[in-house]
Amino acid sequence: EAGAIISVTDPLGTVIGTATVGSNGGWAATLTTAQTNGESLGIIQTDAAGNISDPGSAIAPDLTPPDAPTGTVSGDGLTVTGTGEAGATVRITDPFGSVIGTALVDQGGSFTATLSTAQINGEALGLRQTDAAGNPSPQVQITAPDITAPDAPTGTVSGDGETVTGTGEAGATVNILAVGGAVIGTALVDQDGTFTATLTPAQANGQALTLVQVDGAGNLSPTVALTAPDITAPDA
Repeated sequence: EAGAIISVTDPLGTVIGTATVGSNGGWAATLTTAQTNGESLGIIQTDAAGNISDPGSAIAPDLTPPDAPTGTVSGDGLTVTGTGEAGATVRITDPFGSVIGTALVDQGGSFTATLSTAQINGEALGLRQTDAAGNPSPQVQITAPDITAPDAPTGTVSGDGETVTGTGEAGATVNILAVGGAVIGTALVDQDGTFTATLTPAQANGQALTLVQVDGAGNLSPTVALTAPDITAPDA
């Protein structure tokens, strides 16, 4: 109504903007606090005699990204459970960026997403949510469980029986065992996948040795048989 005073209130009822209606019936009010998260605002007008209208309403745009969700990969690598913004869509991506699971966050703020491919080798997965207005959250990283045994290592005993060199899974621990099961050499596999282990004592009489590696999660590889060189002269 021309000449009336407009009051705009936030969802808590606090006045955040006022304006006077122009002679053409139009008005514009600047808000003291930007409303950019889909808030429901109240609008009333008061005429020159102090009469207050019925309330109107306006919905603010939703331009605010949600916070990053939280999530945990299950022990079998098949699901991700966590929390997010109610109504948002959560997406889980593999280390190559492909989406391998989605879920809708329920009204309680939780979700469970089934992964299309089980993640069981310590993979770094991406987790992000997008709200109903299309605003994406920051991406967070979650780590899959490592329950996959590494492949068997390879190894060769040196000609003098003092070392074993070979290849394995980067970061794994290689153990060399004597016939009785005693560990006589150990080494950490380098980032390039190679290792060198010193044997104590040296194996120089054709001994049968066993080679095995254990990854950082404690998964044991298959064992490999090695034969030490025989450079020891027999007794007279």
